[in-house]
Amino acid sequence: MPRYFFDINDGHNERDEDGFECADLQAAVLHAKQALPQIAADEVPKDGERQAITVLVTDADGHAVYLASLTYSGTWLGR
Repeated sequence: MPRYFFDINDGHNERDEDGFECADLQAAVLHAKQALPQIAADEVPKDGERQAITVLVTDADGHAVYLASLTYSGTWLGR
C-alpha cells in the first residue's frame, strides 16, 4: 500500500515524519477530511476569533496531492 504524509498547520507547522498507509489517493483524502474535525476539537482560536487548520497530503515522493482546510470564525454580536 502506498504511504501518504499528513502535514498539519494550525498556526504552526507539524511535519508528518511517519506517514500512513492508505489503499489509494481517495483513502488518503478521506483520512485528511476525517482528521480535520478531530484536530479542530482540540484547537480553539487562541488569538482573536479566527483560525484556519490545514492538512497537506503528500505522497512518498514528496509531491503535494491534496490540501484540506477548516476555518473557524467567531463574531461577537453584543456584550
